[in-house]
Amino acid sequence: MNFAAAGLAALFMALAVPAAACGHCVDDKVAAAYDHAVVQRARAQGREVAFFSLELAQPATRDTEAVIRRAIERIPGVERGSVRVALEAGGLSLAFDPKRAPEAGVPNALDRAVTPLGARTVLLRFGSPGKT
Repeated sequence: MNFAAAGLAALFMALAVPAAACGHCVDDKVAAAYDHAVVQRARAQGREVAFFSLELAQPATRDTEAVIRRAIERIPGVERGSVRVALEAGGLSLAFDPKRAPEAGVPNALDRAVTPLGARTVLLRFGSPGKT
């Protein structure tokens, strides 16, 4: 390698900065788990929708999505059939009855349901995208 190339390489390495997380990552996870019919039905029934990131401790198997969905649907207040799991994007969503499962308790209940399965969640948003 000549000195010019080495100098350019050193300059580029010095200018490189770690990438910061951005809202696009959150939006991608929300979009992957978004189901318009679930959101519309939840709104019509006075329910709320929550979006979470989903991280797995181990690689997903053929049954991972169904096992996670069933565990979440057993949480009191979560609407059966509303859970959407997007393993590749790392997102999930669910509709819930705020009278039976207040917003403040949903993240903890969700973690209690999925932690034994080797998963972890982080709340991204309550309410559907664009909701005011």
